[in-house]
Amino acid sequence: MSTVWLHLRNSPIRWALPVLVVVDLAVLFLRNRYWIGVWPETGAAAQVPAYLLGIVGAGAAAWSAGTPQRHGLEEQLRAARVQPMVSEAHRLHATVIILLIPYLIGQTVAFAVTARTFPPGVHLWLGYLLLGLFAILLSVALGWACGHLFGPVFAALVAALGFLFLTALLDRVGFVVVSGRPEVAVDPMPLALRLGSVVALLLVLLWLSAAGVSGQARRRAWVLVPAILPLVVVMFSTNAVADRKQPGNKVTCVRGSTVLCIWPEQEKYLPQLRALSARIDLLPDAFVRPPRINEVGLLKTRYIGPDGKEYLGYEGGPPIFQILEGSPWSYAGDIGTAVTASTFGFQDFQACDWQKITSSDEPRLWAVGAWLEAFLAGEDSPDYHTNAPTQMQQAWAKGRAIAGNRSRVDQLRWAEGEVNDLRGRYCQSGR
Repeated sequence: MSTVWLHLRNSPIRWALPVLVVVDLAVLFLRNRYWIGVWPETGAAAQVPAYLLGIVGAGAAAWSAGTPQRHGLEEQLRAARVQPMVSEAHRLHATVIILLIPYLIGQTVAFAVTARTFPPGVHLWLGYLLLGLFAILLSVALGWACGHLFGPVFAALVAALGFLFLTALLDRVGFVVVSGRPEVAVDPMPLALRLGSVVALLLVLLWLSAAGVSGQARRRAWVLVPAILPLVVVMFSTNAVADRKQPGNKVTCVRGSTVLCIWPEQEKYLPQLRALSARIDLLPDAFVRPPRINEVGLLKTRYIGPDGKEYLGYEGGPPIFQILEGSPWSYAGDIGTAVTASTFGFQDFQACDWQKITSSDEPRLWAVGAWLEAFLAGEDSPDYHTNAPTQMQQAWAKGRAIAGNRSRVDQLRWAEGEVNDLRGRYCQSGR
């Protein structure tokens, strides 16, 4: 342990520790803050800096691995009483510890912020913490390999850029996780396989150090192929983040004319959903409210697709909504869409024939939908951008202007009149 401490004191990267801590916390708090109060989002947000630390870590690991060659100490290390593998293990431990310090500080700060309310699901936070640990260990393994295969200075550059490229490449297989949505969680088995594979790779790299000089290490680098292969297979054949099991009756619901149900981990949004539920109750009777609307992932049903195969999804079940980055417009839009679909019978082709809608009535339909979204959100300026056609955007702007400029009584009277008139034109029942 004293030897590891000596390497910690002598490692040049130690001077960058304050900067790395600041970078970690800056990424955590300046990127967004919707994660506060939700454990899976907290864990995911706090592990995002691990990918940035990994770029530095890969370069630092390559620099540390090439220390004997850089200082011409390879012969001395071979003749020393301490085996080269043991000496290299101490340098490796020191590098990992230095990189883990800013990461664990960031995770600790994130934990403390969310722990003030301590919502359900703290175990989900732990999974993302370990996922970030894997990213750091992977960067160190890449850097250590480069440190033995290339020249000392060139190795650090190759390792840092290599990890950056690897991150971009593996993003297609879910390597980079930027959000901890409640309907998904870190899968323990793939995570354990990844951690085990990268630890095994690090052990092989240490064993290669027993070759002594870099030339011998290069000649024995073929050993890395079978050592890397399990990690590659695990990375490309498994997903670290997978869908969670449906919670059944263990859900949190807001009850009103429409029941709104969310994952228990999302309890911080209950006040906003209660306010939205109250606005649903204010809608005129012309609006048809779905009995229940679920957050994504709460309930899936089995249905037969057009190809005759059985699928598990949301067809035939209650409508769904998402809470994206805490935006009220995300769930107000989904819930508004569900109410609009029920009201105008968009899925009941026998009751309503919207294929015959005229060019003058179609913008009215769009305006009602935009008004309903703004009314439920309690705002008139959306927090998202769209490239929808100009005519559609003009209709949306009209609906939002009504939500923002008219009194509530006038809004509801206008909306009721539009719904009744449009349904009377295109629906058999008129309602």
